Amino acid sequence: MLRQQMEKLTGVCAIAFASVFAVSCGTTKVVFVDTNEAMVRIGPDVRGKVYFQRDGEWILSKNKVTLPEGWYAVGLPEEED
Repeated sequence: MLRQQMEKLTGVCAIAFASVFAVSCGTTKVVFVDTNEAMVRIGPDVRGKVYFQRDGEWILSKNKVTLPEGWYAVGLPEEED
């Protein structure tokens, strides 16, 4: 159960990370070199599609959602087979 929750969180974090990267605005630029070790905090008005897990498979949402400001998005190392 904890693993499934972590996988869901990983999916949400990945989309949040991508959204923050794609929607970045203002005067401060951020460039990610190694996304597996990056951690960001979600800013205001971040919207995008998210992945969720159903029956062990990651599925991309059809709709966009607003991610709560203050959430953290982290890159996790890829799992080995």
